[in-house]
Amino acid sequence: MIQDKFCGIINISVEALHDVMTEDPETATFKDCMLMSHIEEPKLTDDEEPPTEQDKRRKLLALEDPVHGVSLQQFVYEKLKAQQMLMGDQGFQALMETVDTEIVRQLQEFIYGM
Repeated sequence: MIQDKFCGIINISVEALHDVMTEDPETATFKDCMLMSHIEEPKLTDDEEPPTEQDKRRKLLALEDPVHGVSLQQFVYEKLKAQQMLMGDQGFQALMETVDTEIVRQLQEFIYGM
């Protein structure tokens, strides 16, 4: 089933990576902007109200969401490695050849730019 839809899955994955990844200009690496590793109290200006208990609870709840706890970049990499292990190197290479070369280049840029 995955082999039939592989090209579409890769296209959607690269599209999602474009949406959530930002490039760090200092290190020239990509970072998942959806990750939240800890509760960070924002610095408040004189005009702003401190966060309420409800705001703090929402932040804690958001930290439990996999979107904020699992790197999409790492997830895609791990799933591709699992598929490669399942199919073998030659089968996986044949599958990757069904994907547009520009999409493969972008995927490699995200994966190996970790």
